[in-house]
Amino acid sequence: LVERLRLPAVHVIAHKEAAPVALELAGLAEFRRRVRSISLIDPQLTAPTFTQRLGARLGMLGPEWARTRAAYNALARSADDDVFLRAVTEICGAESVDEIRDDPAMAQLYEGMGVFFSHWNARKPGVLADSLMWARLDREAWKLVNAPLQCITSTPQPFGSAFDSDAQAREEAARAALVNTHCSPEFTRLFGAGRLLFPLERVSRMCLDFVDRHQES
Repeated sequence: LVERLRLPAVHVIAHKEAAPVALELAGLAEFRRRVRSISLIDPQLTAPTFTQRLGARLGMLGPEWARTRAAYNALARSADDDVFLRAVTEICGAESVDEIRDDPAMAQLYEGMGVFFSHWNARKPGVLADSLMWARLDREAWKLVNAPLQCITSTPQPFGSAFDSDAQAREEAARAALVNTHCSPEFTRLFGAGRLLFPLERVSRMCLDFVDRHQES
């Protein structure tokens, strides 16, 4: 299906568990010639451990469900509501509030975030499917990827501070997973992220700047 798409050029942007699927697609024989750039944001390129899988399943049943509902209730408000702004600060980082206040279009984008926290029960099969996909991935296809690639690793640490150990470990895991690709990945660090996401305008500019640098001439 992907190989039959009539698109002359494609720029791929993938987040977390979508990253390995994006790499597999970018390695397809008839598709990789059209891939002009790939941006991976906090890519999960190694299979989760048993403890991580178990924690994800337990989280669906208890604390994470309650936290998800609380986030949805907060994000269902308007962007000028203090409860909404506190929720966005926790989820995306403090800089996101400045983005909301500086640009009405960004405020509208952030107001749409609540959809990611709705219908949690309907999303559970998809979350579990993500954790089971690793056995079906063709990692050999990653070696065929030859498009310019950037890997963005986020951390809640403020700009100018040291990279925390968890983010450092994720970046090193990505380096190891991408070592056999036919490209020279650019590794970029994004400071000031939130619990789940990051300042949306800043990460969008990072991806778009990379796209602009690799537009088809």
